[in-house]
Amino acid sequence: MNKTTLLSVSPNLQEMHSCSLLGTDTHQNSLYSQLVKQYIDIVLQSGDGHETATDNQRHLLMLGQLGFGDGHEIILLWAALRAINSHASLAKQQTRVHISIFEQTPINRKLLEQKWQQQGLLHSDHPLIDLTQALLNCEIAAIKGCQRLSLHHNELVIDLYQGSPLEQTKTIATPKNNRIAHWFALPYTSQVTHSDHYFNQYLLWQYGRISLDNATFFTATLDNNGIPSAIKKQLDFCGFSQTIPATSTDNIAIAEREALRQQTRQQFAYNPIPAIQCNDDGPIAIIGGGIASASLALSLAERGKSVIIYCKDEQLGQGASGNKQGAIYPLLTPENNSLSQFFQQAFLYSRRRIQALVDDGYHIGHDWCGVLHTGFDQRSQTRLDKIIHGQTWPSEIAFSVNPKQATRLANVDIDKSGFYYPLGGWACPFEFAQASIAKAQTLTKVRVIYNSDISSLKSHSSGWQLFSGENNNSIATHSQVVIASGSQLTRYHQTKKLQITAFRGQVSHVPSQGELAQLNTVICANGYLTPQRDQLHCVGASYVKDPKHLEFCLQEQHENSLKMQQSFPNANWPNDIDVSNNDARVGERMVSRDHFPVMGCVPDVKEIFARYAVQQKSKDKPSLWQRYWQTTAAPIYEGLYVLGGLGSRGLSSGPLIAECLAANLCGELSPLSLDLQAQLNPNRMWLRKLLKGKSLM
Repeated sequence: MNKTTLLSVSPNLQEMHSCSLLGTDTHQNSLYSQLVKQYIDIVLQSGDGHETATDNQRHLLMLGQLGFGDGHEIILLWAALRAINSHASLAKQQTRVHISIFEQTPINRKLLEQKWQQQGLLHSDHPLIDLTQALLNCEIAAIKGCQRLSLHHNELVIDLYQGSPLEQTKTIATPKNNRIAHWFALPYTSQVTHSDHYFNQYLLWQYGRISLDNATFFTATLDNNGIPSAIKKQLDFCGFSQTIPATSTDNIAIAEREALRQQTRQQFAYNPIPAIQCNDDGPIAIIGGGIASASLALSLAERGKSVIIYCKDEQLGQGASGNKQGAIYPLLTPENNSLSQFFQQAFLYSRRRIQALVDDGYHIGHDWCGVLHTGFDQRSQTRLDKIIHGQTWPSEIAFSVNPKQATRLANVDIDKSGFYYPLGGWACPFEFAQASIAKAQTLTKVRVIYNSDISSLKSHSSGWQLFSGENNNSIATHSQVVIASGSQLTRYHQTKKLQITAFRGQVSHVPSQGELAQLNTVICANGYLTPQRDQLHCVGASYVKDPKHLEFCLQEQHENSLKMQQSFPNANWPNDIDVSNNDARVGERMVSRDHFPVMGCVPDVKEIFARYAVQQKSKDKPSLWQRYWQTTAAPIYEGLYVLGGLGSRGLSSGPLIAECLAANLCGELSPLSLDLQAQLNPNRMWLRKLLKGKSLM
């Protein structure tokens, strides 16, 4: 295919059978459909940008797209990808595609469903109905930021960036070795009303930063006027080829891109991204057996990485992940700040993860019954009102309800207004962990060593030496180790200074009886209450800092029985909560002061303080040291990572931060921005002070 055909729809292009995906049989749409299909066929078969496959790893092709539109191009891409992979007999002959899509105007499932119903794409006889339905089931929400969609066993991964493309791209971490090979721009993105949002020069340089040096860029049109010459010139100036394969590279533009990459690295140098261990085919070791560990193992397995998990218990999910039911919903703030945005992205990803495993046939107790959030005293109600009225929240994320609506949703008497999270619900954490490992073991070599309590770690010439047992016996050495051991996150010499705190939580199991049995949504007020599962409800949980023990506590059991009565004193159904059987479960969760989890390289705190001591003795201007901490890689323990601090929202946050760490370890595009990764970095509490010129003491 020549350059002209790819750049615009030529009226001389021979019309073939139209794919009914576009919903009309107009000549114009037929031509455009053929253009898209020809482009897809070329990029899938060209070999450009394909990472070399291994026995356990498929070829990886990185693509970029401007505009989401109706999603037609994505469905065509996925259909072509499935057709190619269906004829590949070996896993290493297959291709997985990772595509980053930038859409200025946020969309959601409801909008897509309305369009596709009108266009006939959701008709049961449509040849691509399974693809369109799968994309709808991802529950795309109209939020800003990146939503990662993993489709058909990670065959197609979509990073959908919604909101200003410039705001989204400038803090995307530059991938270490997997960058975008081909870009495709939908027709409307080059129109006058949209082109400034998608094609301004600074933005094109950002596209270039995350692209291969010989990346191609094609912009389609639906008229005979072609692409505006200004856009063509900008693409040339920023070093993008407009033919496949690229005929040449612009050394000046490549140098500009590398300078921009270096600038970004310096801007976030204080937040080291896990480095890739080249020429190392050994398994990645994970310490821990809960949600964080299992989610990481699955994300690594999807990338063909072998894993060894060291679990101190006889089975997975016996720590904080051992509850029968855990609520899953986003944490929102009145300002919709970075914490709120992170939890919206994380909650949606976790929901997709659980549903994908269930669709694959794995057993995970769950119910997307929604979550009803109400206040329980004047202070909590004031806080909730600020959240409700602080933003115009997408209805698929949350919407306010009056007492009548709340009662109808919960199916029990609720005499106060609240906030309802329609996509939320509950899931069984330990079954989620077990299903994740079971799935991972079908993809690559994932080994779980039970009753293996790692007591210490020591740096070794070959990586990290693991010790276990009372005699501190050396049991293995791994070049890369991830500590994801929940409440034991700070037991090691290298992690004991992490600024996270243990909180005890006792959840009571109460029989389903009376009006309580009618409850059909999760309630969050003073504590939480779930609908019944196997004739039991979960109510709780206590919240005790630095617990002395993890034994059953009669006082906490009694306090759990009163939580709903205190929240809804005028209702009768809370009286049906009976804790007299003393059935409960106690766990310990790790919480940070800022409520973000911790994810990334383990910081060398001793070295941070040593450098700070030098700073204190120097006579340099404070601004010089602020710049030093900003642009100098913070000290870390090479090859040692931490994943945890999930608090009471591990179901919502664990899978996404695990996916982010796996992407970093494999040199791929991360689903989280550099800003958010800095918020998650285990060194953040110290570095925030140093970056502001404040004292560490």
